[in-house]
Amino acid sequence: MAGSSPEFDSIAALAAGSLGVPVAFISFIEAEGEVVKASRGWNVTVIPPACSFAPRISGVRDVVVIPDTQSDPRLASHPLVTGAPHIRFFAAAPILDGSGGFSGAVCVVDRVPRTLTTDQITILRLLGERVTAGQEVANRMLELNDRFREFFEQTDDLVMSIAADGRLLHANEAVPSALGRSREEVMREPITTFIAPEEREPFREALAEVFQGETRHVETVLVSSGGQRITVEGSLRPKHVAGSVMLARVLFRDISDRKEFETELGNARDAALEAARLKTQFLTNVSHEIRTPMNGIIGMLDLLLDTEMNEEQRDYAYQARASADQLLSIVNNILYVSNVEAGGLASDNVDFDLYRTTQRIVEVMKVAALGKDVEVLLEFDPALPPIMRGNQGKIRQVLTNLLENAVKFTDRGTVKVNVARQKETETHNIVRFDVSDTGIGVSAEDRLLLFEKFSQVDGGQTRKYQGVGLGLATARQLVETMGGLIDVDSIPGKGSTFWFSVPFPKSATASRKPIASSDLEFKGKRVLLVDGSATSRKIVRYYLEGTWQMKVDVAENAMTAIAALRQAQAYGEPYRVIVFDAMPDLDPFSFAREVRADQAIRSTSLIHVVATQSLIDREAMRDAGMNSFVVKPVGQSELFDAMTVALAQDAIPLPRAVVSRSVQETPVAPSPVRVRRREDVRVLLAEDNFLNMKLTMSQLQKLGFRADSVANGQEAVEAVAKNDYAVILMDCQMPVLDGYQATMEIRRREKELGHPPRRIIAMTANALAGDREKCLAAGMDDYLAKPTRHDELESALTRALAESAT
Repeated sequence: MAGSSPEFDSIAALAAGSLGVPVAFISFIEAEGEVVKASRGWNVTVIPPACSFAPRISGVRDVVVIPDTQSDPRLASHPLVTGAPHIRFFAAAPILDGSGGFSGAVCVVDRVPRTLTTDQITILRLLGERVTAGQEVANRMLELNDRFREFFEQTDDLVMSIAADGRLLHANEAVPSALGRSREEVMREPITTFIAPEEREPFREALAEVFQGETRHVETVLVSSGGQRITVEGSLRPKHVAGSVMLARVLFRDISDRKEFETELGNARDAALEAARLKTQFLTNVSHEIRTPMNGIIGMLDLLLDTEMNEEQRDYAYQARASADQLLSIVNNILYVSNVEAGGLASDNVDFDLYRTTQRIVEVMKVAALGKDVEVLLEFDPALPPIMRGNQGKIRQVLTNLLENAVKFTDRGTVKVNVARQKETETHNIVRFDVSDTGIGVSAEDRLLLFEKFSQVDGGQTRKYQGVGLGLATARQLVETMGGLIDVDSIPGKGSTFWFSVPFPKSATASRKPIASSDLEFKGKRVLLVDGSATSRKIVRYYLEGTWQMKVDVAENAMTAIAALRQAQAYGEPYRVIVFDAMPDLDPFSFAREVRADQAIRSTSLIHVVATQSLIDREAMRDAGMNSFVVKPVGQSELFDAMTVALAQDAIPLPRAVVSRSVQETPVAPSPVRVRRREDVRVLLAEDNFLNMKLTMSQLQKLGFRADSVANGQEAVEAVAKNDYAVILMDCQMPVLDGYQATMEIRRREKELGHPPRRIIAMTANALAGDREKCLAAGMDDYLAKPTRHDELESALTRALAESAT
């Protein structure tokens, strides 16, 4: 290095070693800038003015120590502090000229905040004085060496020099003190004598590598005379003399407390994981125990409503059924909160239409407000981009919870949703959602309870309005996971405004326009609506017929729909669109393929009404020949978009594979399960709860199936061995042998005997995330969560028998 000297090099090395820092350098202020005369850990000769250190402390006359550079105005803006290598510690001793003026400094730096001991500050001061008084180098170095030796003798760290055979050549006073032995005993025995037996061989291997010229970081365990284990760590470094390694040096630091803390942290983590596992298991059991009797209550009420009753009795039954549904909703909400806490609702940000999403929620709440003198309104800021990027599912859930709360506590007046841009940055749009109502309001002291789980602000209101206080707690958790804020402004007796703000990252597709267009003419086009639910038919038909003036006919199942399509085609008045939900006699994909396979009706556009987002498989829909889809609950805007896509033939063209199959070979769709076939089908029900067994057996009888029942999994295995059941309805939690074990045993025997697989349908009260996958992994073919409704059971049996017939 230009301008350097052996003396300066040794001082820089001594500064780095004595103070335990990675970088030390000696610099002088000269005409061309800050010139580095010697350094250790940093290969530099000149420091540019913008990055200089010495000029920033030119007024000092003694050692300056800056424990954290980010907190000190002298260096907080330094480029090497704000940028790489992010220096966090700086200390320096001034170098004075003959007149006592500042001319440079002996500097040390580190990338972590730290402090210096009194001895270390003294060492740094002496190094600065040594450079200043060059003519007294020998005397100053002797003094420095004495203080350096004294420092290592008095430090609590264990300083050792070790020979190749493991004997100690030097050890400071901390070594015999820590080991509880005399210096003579420590110096007489190899160091491995004082190392725990299981750690000796790794230490010998590390020491051997050091004498090959390598530096090794070592963590080992020393054992004192009293049996105390001391965990230490340090770097074994070779000491070269005339080109050969003569000894190894190490400074061991006691890290026993740190290791104990790490162990405690590990134990705490394991305990937390175990608590989470037990909580999940508890929720599974609670879910099962609650949903099992709920299955009997709801199912028996369904059966009761199918019997002859007078008007008063039917009203009682409907009220009981509504209360049962409300109780089931509370149970589901509890499970939902548990999933939020467990991170089970995490999902990626996606591009979505915020206006359409909000509008759909408002439309659903309008239905919820029927029977009250309440108007549900929406105001949406037109300045917001049509497409936003964010977590659509969480936004939907928060808005739904807030609106449900507002509608519940408002008997007359308005509930209004306002969505507006609160702030815009270079990277984000911060959007504020306000849900205002003219309801009962909340007092200032009660606001503290609003966002706590299972909290109600007043017992009387709890009795009047019902609920367990989960909606707002869930909303708060979801908003916070999105990095947002939620709060409420309220005046008792006048109403409340619940608001939350969420940052939406800007998307490259934010300027993209929605697919829907009003240029298409819907009026007069014929639509066939296939839906078994009278309520759903009424809503969708209102949109199609009342709003868009389309010609609508209705069918309740697949076979009736296909017959209507063919008849309309034969009369020269074909249907332009089919809007179809799940059907009792044919699954949606088979229905779509059957339509596409018929040359006469294959040009009809298909819109599938999907029950939930989780059932959407766009690729499978395209392969089946569907044009578009809409998710329940069906909103007007979503149905409009789907209808627009379905009527624009080039929006989602039919796959070539579907077209070629429809012309060259007509696929055979699974035949519907008719009444005569059902009488020939034997079904086995494995259910240990008497009420649920009675309910399901009654449902099976009404559906026309012959069924037997058993009370546990072992009996199910034995019954299957004796009789040829086509379908097995398997409860999961049963005595003797549970449903999972029973299924695996049945599958094992089928494989062993070469018997065709029977269709096994799980009927379980478990409703947590992963339960469905667990059933399928055990070998079951389908899954029904209790309470199981009559139509759900029929659909599952239809799927099972349709699949077994192919």
